[in-house]
Amino acid sequence: MATYELLMLAATIITALGGVGFVVVMVQTYKGQMNAQIFTELNQRYDDIAKEFPQDAWESRFNLETVLPPASQQLTLCALRYLNLSSEEFYLYKNKYVRRNVWKIWEGEMLRTLRSPLFRREWKTLASEFVSYPAFLQYVEAVQKTSHSNDPRNIKSKKTFA
Repeated sequence: MATYELLMLAATIITALGGVGFVVVMVQTYKGQMNAQIFTELNQRYDDIAKEFPQDAWESRFNLETVLPPASQQLTLCALRYLNLSSEEFYLYKNKYVRRNVWKIWEGEMLRTLRSPLFRREWKTLASEFVSYPAFLQYVEAVQKTSHSNDPRNIKSKKTFA
């Protein structure tokens, strides 16, 4: 009878471990699917925002030799939409809703944009919109204190901003 009880105990333990393993795999799969869904959704929003930007504004972001476009309500609104999207991405990363590798993709583009002369100018107007989210406000301030580089190879630094 002791052998039978030992076998039942072993079977119970193996079944429990299998169940725990299954739950762990399912949670990881779910997290991966959620990251993919979030990534896709926010990239679509980025594309929508980019389409609304005045053409000369995007050009000034990529070419530092161009003169900044004149300030306009449309440009400021587009910059605000971009900053709102960026603050959401920042929030998702800081609260561990997206993985670090997803954040790094977003952050590379974000650093280039926030450091651009265009967004430095627009931030002066829009910073007050983010007082309710001081962590993001401080993030942008810290990013803009660093030197600008249009070369994506120079955006990586040993100090991470997030």
